[in-house]
Amino acid sequence: MLARVPEPLEVAEIEYRLEESWGVGFMPGDNETGFVVYRLTDDNANWARKQGSQLGVMLPGAKGAWHETPVDDRSDEAAISQWHHYDHDPQMMTVGRPERHPPTIFEYLEKYGFTIPIEEGRASEADRAIQSRGSFYSYGKGGSVTIVDPGRGKVYFAYAG
Repeated sequence: MLARVPEPLEVAEIEYRLEESWGVGFMPGDNETGFVVYRLTDDNANWARKQGSQLGVMLPGAKGAWHETPVDDRSDEAAISQWHHYDHDPQMMTVGRPERHPPTIFEYLEKYGFTIPIEEGRASEADRAIQSRGSFYSYGKGGSVTIVDPGRGKVYFAYAG
């Protein structure tokens, strides 16, 4: 569970966790959706804030693995397919999604139609992290995204697969 948080970040506690699985139990073809909020230790959150725009370079992964927020959902094809996968489906757009809308954690998790009822305050907090400057995000295995929010001292981990 803690391995989802990139080093050198240190977790004080798991603030929120909601994970669901549909199928016969972690078999090929099963669907899983999850959202976890980690709170960093105070010292570590302060350290992360002091790094500013260099924090993304200090996190593990290949060069360019970490992207600064806000999520580039206008020109980055990977971001468009991850965060706005229904935008080219006229049926889904009639459900009430505006033509141009900011990325949301709900839409990211909804990509395969297996949604989970995240607490409103938790979803709003993650949305602020991905829609404004100052955070970093990276795509991972199994349809996951990790969002590091130094301002709030949190890491959000979401997956849909």
